[in-house]
Amino acid sequence: MEKYNFSELIAYQASNIKVVNSETELKMILDIKNDKNFPLNRRMSSAWLKAIKYANQRNTNSLDNATQRAIRLREEGNNYYSSKSGCKFDNMINAGQRYTQAIFAAIGNTEALALAYANRAMALQELEYYQQAYDDCVCALETKHYPMKLLHKIKVRQAFCAYYLKDYEKLKTHLEELGKSTLNENFTQRVQELENGLKILSKEIQTDETAEKNVQLRESTEVVDSKEAGRGRYIIAKKAIQSGEVIFSERISSFVPVEGCQICQQCAAMLMIPIPCHDCDCRIIYCSLKCRRIHENIHQNECMGYHCRLFEQIGISHLALRVVLEDLPEILPLVSQENDIDKLWQSLSKPEDLLCNKTGANYIQTLQMVTHLQKMTLPNKIWFALVADLLVVYLKDYTSFFAITKKTKLEQCDWETIVSALIFRHIGQFIVNAHTCSSLTPTCYDVKSTNTRFGTLLISHIWTKPFHIRRGMLHVFSETQEVSAANLPYLSICNHACGPTLSPKFSGRNFYALADSNIDEGAEIFNCYTSTYRNSLRDIRREYLNETYQFNCTCTHCQKDDPDASYLKYHIYKCRNPTCGEKFIPTCSQDDTTAIYWWQLENGGVSCTKCSKEQNVDWFIKFKKLLENTNNIQSRMELFRIYDMIDDFLMDFHSLKMEMANDLALLYIKSYNGGEKFTEFELSKLVAVLKFCQKATIDRWGLQSLEYVTKLSVIWDLIAVGIYQSPQLELKTMLQALDVISDEYKLVFLNYYKDYIKDK
Repeated sequence: MEKYNFSELIAYQASNIKVVNSETELKMILDIKNDKNFPLNRRMSSAWLKAIKYANQRNTNSLDNATQRAIRLREEGNNYYSSKSGCKFDNMINAGQRYTQAIFAAIGNTEALALAYANRAMALQELEYYQQAYDDCVCALETKHYPMKLLHKIKVRQAFCAYYLKDYEKLKTHLEELGKSTLNENFTQRVQELENGLKILSKEIQTDETAEKNVQLRESTEVVDSKEAGRGRYIIAKKAIQSGEVIFSERISSFVPVEGCQICQQCAAMLMIPIPCHDCDCRIIYCSLKCRRIHENIHQNECMGYHCRLFEQIGISHLALRVVLEDLPEILPLVSQENDIDKLWQSLSKPEDLLCNKTGANYIQTLQMVTHLQKMTLPNKIWFALVADLLVVYLKDYTSFFAITKKTKLEQCDWETIVSALIFRHIGQFIVNAHTCSSLTPTCYDVKSTNTRFGTLLISHIWTKPFHIRRGMLHVFSETQEVSAANLPYLSICNHACGPTLSPKFSGRNFYALADSNIDEGAEIFNCYTSTYRNSLRDIRREYLNETYQFNCTCTHCQKDDPDASYLKYHIYKCRNPTCGEKFIPTCSQDDTTAIYWWQLENGGVSCTKCSKEQNVDWFIKFKKLLENTNNIQSRMELFRIYDMIDDFLMDFHSLKMEMANDLALLYIKSYNGGEKFTEFELSKLVAVLKFCQKATIDRWGLQSLEYVTKLSVIWDLIAVGIYQSPQLELKTMLQALDVISDEYKLVFLNYYKDYIKDK
């Protein structure tokens, strides 16, 4: 079966199935199970899963090489840790990197892994990441291979971390353990220091443990069910809501990383020092032991799937599986007495059924979400149903998931059918209702890399202490990426408009809908399912919405006489032909954006649509080349000359001019960090560029947008190093813009503001 990839397997199985169209997911699954070729397909699924498991097993040579690599990386970390040259903090960061790489390289439950964790704990303690250092000590001991002769060292380290964390009970426990050990004079003295610390803590015992911040705010909104076929449920404001206020918030019930993004599988943290799972070859990570333990019940059912690289191949179906794993156990007690599979499905799938009135469980909201099953083609239905069945085979053969059904009245085979139907249902729902979560990401570290995985908090040369960025380095966080796919049932009730009334904020497992503008009482709350009217052509949006969501958008912006004006205003040129001089937009059809972004093409160019004269773009080629060599003032002055020159060619907030302005801003902060000095004239020109950059970004994306924050990161760097001065009112506006980014990144930005900007 190893000759088949995932798509080929499902395609082959689909060719064997002869079923008619079915009205429900359960009926489709039952029809497939009753097909004469179903036993063959099941055997194929089992054989294929076995083959990919075997293909991802390590051989003896691989295991030996991994151990040797882990030892080498740990020794490299030791060299940095003990280095007397250079900056101590940077040495500790580099040591932490190597130790983390050693952790990823090592085999689970080995001495190499134990020592890698223990040594990383040393570096993290020096970096003042005390909770992470404490967790690493626990991880080292969990391997059962940490050398007993070194046990006192790791216990002292745990005790020091417990002291700095003000954890009285843990410090007391570790001191009791050390009291039973034979220690030399140095360690005895350190224990005495810790005992004094214990006395101090006893007077200020901290009993409150910071709980995970779960948000559920919906008092300002309500759901209206119109009962109309073309409208369904929607959300309205129960009161007037001011721009920037939270309209509603929702806890993300389930999510999965996008393209292997380095994100904590439990709390969705991005800024972390990773703790991987070695049982699945380090393919998933956590930010802490606490998160690893909370997520254990889920990961025990996914570990083998990650090890086999199954989830890389199934796309949105992984989120469908994750929802079942997380949410089905929650409602199982409510249906445990049902002994009829059809009645059970009725309870789970019909919004008017009594089950929906029995509980406020999150899973009920998910089950009520729209599914476009009836609009799917039969081949698509068969395909997704077979994917669901494959995942049930995986659960049956490689996990103990179905053990939770033993106390119910249905047989396991019936639950396999139900779970298959539920996964199938969620696949259909998430094709239209899954939400992609976007986040700031560093420009100097690939968060989707499978090779570099030491974590954002251990990036070299940008940190000065935990969550504090070095002066002039905030621009490192000037990119955004989609990092996870999430299930948000309440947000999914919002209808689409190309001009949404909400701005999304994703922060860990919490989602916030921020008011994009003032909202009147009784007004409907709209989300945007694609690019907004300021960032796309109407026909392209409509085509996407029609294909994906099965509707033709008739929102206010799509019904305007000139629906593309708000987008095309960022792409207006003025012809340089002396006999023409007309304004034009370089596109010949409403669905052609290639010509609009000509500068992104190799040998791209632009011609006037009025007189057909090809425009001279040599200046742009020169501009890009000059960006590569900015060591001298002549090059920088020429860049400004070109930037000023194109004012009469690129109109208003032209998208290319915005891109050039951003390039100039980044150039100056990087040049400053490289030791360059600037003239007063240069700085005055730069101020004009920055003001344009701000105004243009706000005009196109709004103040509450990740796009604006990425520009803000560069501006704050220029303020921090003294190149740019910002009025207090402007700074206040910038601080408000931070409301749209996750709380962990907001902390970094606010620390930067306090460290370098607030009192300037």
